[in-house]
Amino acid sequence: MKKHKKLIGVLLEYRKLKRRVEAIDIQLEYNQQAIDYGVPRVQGGGSCDPVYEVVEKRVDSELAREKEEKERIINLIEVGLKVLDKEVEFPLIEAKYLQDSVQRDNMIYNSTNFPYSASQYYRVKKRALRKLDDNIGDLL
Repeated sequence: MKKHKKLIGVLLEYRKLKRRVEAIDIQLEYNQQAIDYGVPRVQGGGSCDPVYEVVEKRVDSELAREKEEKERIINLIEVGLKVLDKEVEFPLIEAKYLQDSVQRDNMIYNSTNFPYSASQYYRVKKRALRKLDDNIGDLL
């Protein structure tokens, strides 16, 4: 499985990436409500800090870039998962890599959800990882 190390790392990060995108959305929405850049400024009404505004815009753009990159990876994973067999390969990959906690292989193939032997489990896992790697591995 060393061949698929990067792919496995990204799959393990999938749920974390989704939560981070949600958090960025909340922060960007809050920043937009806190400072509305579209409203024209009234001269002489109060003091403003131009440095704060520049920093705020930079933070927003950095967050937006981070969100865009994470969404790209999430979309790649979701497209890659569509090539897997829905009956056997997808449930295996989901149970192994897309949960909040990583399950040991023997916990998965001994469960009632996967009624096949350990050797069959490893063959299916290898085939699924190869399919994912062939479809999205070079794009990650």
